[in-house]
Amino acid sequence: MEKITDHIYAVPGMSVGRIYIIAGSDGLTLIDTSLSPQTPQKLEPQLKMMGYQLSDIHHILITHAHPDHLGGLAAFQSLTNAHTGIHHRDAAVVRGAIAPRPRPEQLRGFARLMASFPAMSPPPPARVDVEFKEGDKLDDILPGLEVVETFGHSPGHVSYWWSERRVLFCGDGVMRLPWGLALPIAAFTPDMAMAKQSVRKIAALNPDILCMGHGRPIIGGAGEKLQAFAAGLRG
Repeated sequence: MEKITDHIYAVPGMSVGRIYIIAGSDGLTLIDTSLSPQTPQKLEPQLKMMGYQLSDIHHILITHAHPDHLGGLAAFQSLTNAHTGIHHRDAAVVRGAIAPRPRPEQLRGFARLMASFPAMSPPPPARVDVEFKEGDKLDDILPGLEVVETFGHSPGHVSYWWSERRVLFCGDGVMRLPWGLALPIAAFTPDMAMAKQSVRKIAALNPDILCMGHGRPIIGGAGEKLQAFAAGLRG
């Protein structure tokens, strides 16, 4: 497990979709749960090395309702009864609705081909305890942690912003590939124009640390990289 800064850790070795842990005064918080229902079993040995166990997970924050971020949620809830939150516009998908995808005719090239493939199997339905909106404070997890609406990749995609340390958990708002930052995959993004606006929104926050759902976190100077990326977007 990689320490990002005080209280925050990145978890390696998950199937698809990176998850993060916040160690706060009210136990542990997971941000996203990866793809596999076996994620708790993969995480447990790493927790034990830190002196924790699964029962110490008291909160789960979901950035958006896609299978690679929700797949382990029902399993975690059955083992921990963790209090779970997601934006109200994505809550129905957690409970079992189908996540929206762009139609193939809206796309071009390889993205259009990807969108024509059958959708990934939906994750098991899970419980939602709280439905977020812009500006909600999550002080019980970390003092000053805040919900930021970053729609586009999903109708209710959110980021979680800890202004005290300028740490942003951005889900799939941007990805980090070997050659640099990238937009979310078009084939799974119903509103790419809104997704680009969300990139500009989080760039304006000027985070120092950027924790993404895909790709290694940027630790130090993330704001400059994010602002440069946002400045090059068209549309």
